[in-house]
Formats: sequence, C-alpha cells, structure tokens
Amino acid sequence: MNKSFSMLSAADARAVDYQSIHEIGIPSLVLMEHAAYQSAEVIKQYISREDKICVVCGPGNNGADGLAIARLLSQEGYFAQVLLCAPRLSPDEQIQLDIVKKLNIPFVEEVNGFDVIVDCIFGNGLNREVKDPFLSLIQSINDSKAKVFSIDVPSGLDGTNGKSLGICVQADHTVALDCLKTGLFCMNGLKHCGTLHPVHIGIPYQLHEQDPCKLVTKEMVSSLLPTRSPFSHKGSYGKALMIGGSQAMHGAITMAAKAAYSSGIGTLTLFIPETIGDLMALKFDFAMNLRADSQDGYFGKNAPDQLRQHIPCYNLVSIGNGMGQREVSTALVEEVLKSNAPAILDADAFWAIRDKKELLHREADTILTPHVKELSRILDLSVKEISENPIYACQKFCQEFPNCTLILKSCISVIGKGNQQFVLYSPNSALAKGGSGDILCGILTGIYGQSKNALESAIIASYIHNQSAQSDKDPASFLPEDSIQNINKVIKSLR
Repeated sequence: MNKSFSMLSAADARAVDYQSIHEIGIPSLVLMEHAAYQSAEVIKQYISREDKICVVCGPGNNGADGLAIARLLSQEGYFAQVLLCAPRLSPDEQIQLDIVKKLNIPFVEEVNGFDVIVDCIFGNGLNREVKDPFLSLIQSINDSKAKVFSIDVPSGLDGTNGKSLGICVQADHTVALDCLKTGLFCMNGLKHCGTLHPVHIGIPYQLHEQDPCKLVTKEMVSSLLPTRSPFSHKGSYGKALMIGGSQAMHGAITMAAKAAYSSGIGTLTLFIPETIGDLMALKFDFAMNLRADSQDGYFGKNAPDQLRQHIPCYNLVSIGNGMGQREVSTALVEEVLKSNAPAILDADAFWAIRDKKELLHREADTILTPHVKELSRILDLSVKEISENPIYACQKFCQEFPNCTLILKSCISVIGKGNQQFVLYSPNSALAKGGSGDILCGILTGIYGQSKNALESAIIASYIHNQSAQSDKDPASFLPEDSIQNINKVIKSLR
C-alpha cells in the first residue's frame, strides 16, 4: 500500500476530503480528531510545558481543528487557551466549541504575550482577499515573537498557487493534513510555511493512488534502490561514458566521475579534451580516459566525429560537466541525442540544445538535470515563472517531452516523467555551491547504470544527493567533496 504524501491543489484536496466523508462514510469528526491528534503530536516536539499557547480558531473546520488541538494539548497538561474569531460556526466547529467550554479551557481576546501561537484561522479554504478583523489579527501574529504553527496552510496563503491574499501568516512550522497543497511550493509558499510536517489523518490511501504528484520519502527511495548480487560483475552495473571537461573547468567532470564511482557504476570512461588528459589521469585513477581533439583548452572541431565512433560501445552516456558553451558543444550533444544510448544531460548541455530541442524527442532514456535558469533555455517560461511554480514547470516540460525524465533543481527538487511528478522537499543551503550539480549528475550516472530505469534513478539520485549534504558542518563550510564522501553513508542507510 502506497503511504506517500500527495501534492494536490486546494480544490482537489477538498474533493478527497468530501469523498472520504460522503462516499466512504468516515464521519468528519473522526477525521478531525485524527487531524488534531497528529497536529498536537507535531507541536509537542517543539514546545515545553512552561509555554503559554494560544490557539487561534477561525470559522469553518480549520477552526474546529484548532478547538480540538487546544483540548488535546490542555488534557496533556499544556497551558493552552483559545482565541475564537468566528462570526459563524460550522456544525463540527459548534460541537468542538461546546466540548472546549465544558472543559473550562480559557478564552482570550488577543495574541500578545504568548510563547506559542497555533494558526487555525482559514487553512485550505481561503480564496479571497483577507480583510479585517482577520487582517489585523494575522498582522498581530506576525508581529509577535511567538513560535507559530499553521495547520494545513498558513492563513492568508492560497493553497493552490501560493499567492498571499493580502496578508499571510509567517509560520515557523506548518502541519499539512493528509496531503501537501501545491501552494506550499509555489510563489512564496515555502517562505511562509517554515518547516513542513505532512501527517496522515485517516483518509484512505486508495483515494490517493492515482494522484500524479507525490512527496519523495526515504521509504520510497529504499524500495526503489537497486540490489547488488554477490555473484554480479562490473558489467552488471553499467558501462558509462562521461563527456565533458576543459582546461578551465576540469573540476566539474572530476567531481561527477568521483560521484559516479561512489554511487556504484560498473565502469566509467571519460571523453575529455586532449589538453587535460594528463591532468585527469593524475586527478582520478579509476576512470579510463578517451582523449579527444582539443583547441584553446576546450574540445576541438574533430571531437564530435571521434565521439560518434565510441558511443555504441557504452550503455549510458552523460554529457555537459565543464564542457563550456561553445559551438563544438552543440555538435557533441547532437551526436549523443542522435544515438540510441540512454543519455544524461547536465550543465553546458542545456546551453548547447537551446536551439535544438527537437532532439529531445527520442526513444532512448533521456534524463535532464537543469537548475531554473537552465530549464528556461528549453521551456517557453521565464526564470521567474519557473521559480514561482516549479511543479507546473515540470508538468509543462513533461507534456512537451513525454519520453524525457526531468530533475528540476531548486530549493526543492521536482522530478517528473510523463504524467508523474515527485517533489523532494529538504531545502539545504550546503548545496548552494558550484560543483553540487556535477555531483548529482555523477550519482545519477552511477544509479542508472544499476537500475536502467530513468524515473526511478532520478528519484533515488536526487534523494542521495540531498541527504549527502546533511552534515555537522556549517552549510557555509560544507564542500562538494564532503558530499561525495557521504554518499556511502546515505546508500548504506537505505539498504
């Protein structure tokens, strides 16, 4: 049974909730109790018994969730009070309010003086501009020094597109109920929601089986990771050709090569300009070198013809790392994409195909690993548009190039092929350094050599890359080399 979390628009999330209640027959109060319990469990991890807690409850079922959260926290000995800002109550909210009153949980009129604020004002249902008294209330929450938890969606944020509807709660933590709303990953959603905590609330998993967008989890990656038989040999794990490098950027292909070997590739050959052949032989012992024609420190004009002869000897080709943005780069990428070999495109390869996008319509597996600016060279979308809605950008790419697999790199990674998308949510500034993308390309090369499945390899490699940058070091001091050294630990943790 797939227990991963889905990404849904606000309307689709409400539709699933409606199905659970009116078609499956789960009482709404049962789901609400699950939601409140799971939210309280998350909140308790970040507060102390001495904290003064204000649960701010608006109209509708998000406010009802808040009343239930206040009750559960109070019953466990936490000092929880309620600020009710609901001119009208839903039937479930009235039931929750009656319970809270019978338990003599205190009510307050303002949020000042609290250590913790739980935001249950609007949640997922808001689609209009925030006006007073709610505008002033949200402003008071943002002006406070309290630790803020938003339930489902920070109040004032559009759950679908991530726009602030006039004003939005600035949360330290957001507990996402049942699924992650797409607005949390669009526009300024990530900046408003703080740390995300998705929780299951009892909605049947079957209702999410056909959802096109899922959250990447460790359990998912562990289930996909290729096994390695003790009776295998190097040919079992891929024979890869890695094309790139130049006198100015030999470090890029070096890091990619090291990451590929650390990730399990069977054999690796580097197709590099002659000018850096001796240097690469000194820098990396494990790869074989094919030295191509060179000019001015880059690939020379005869390199594409030389490459054409070698591609059929390999069952995987990667291209782009440190190659440079030159006319010959376009010819090299063209040779790769016209071949029948599975291909991984990175870095300068995206510049090279900016006017030859039709080459992406090929039968062999093609995996692209662009960051936002690089993707803008392929899609008819600006950097701003891609940054503000990376899930949509991935969907658009997959529609235009259905045989390709995309890893869109940003503070989140969006991975897609065909009608399937996966989101890796684990922002980490340690990866905001030159060389990080080269390492991802190398990990992907190593994993694909074993898996032979483009989408699964993209999911696995993205996760390993992200987790390899989790370190005791300060993010500013973390080096790409540290990431390569950590690949072993991450893979071992997934076995």
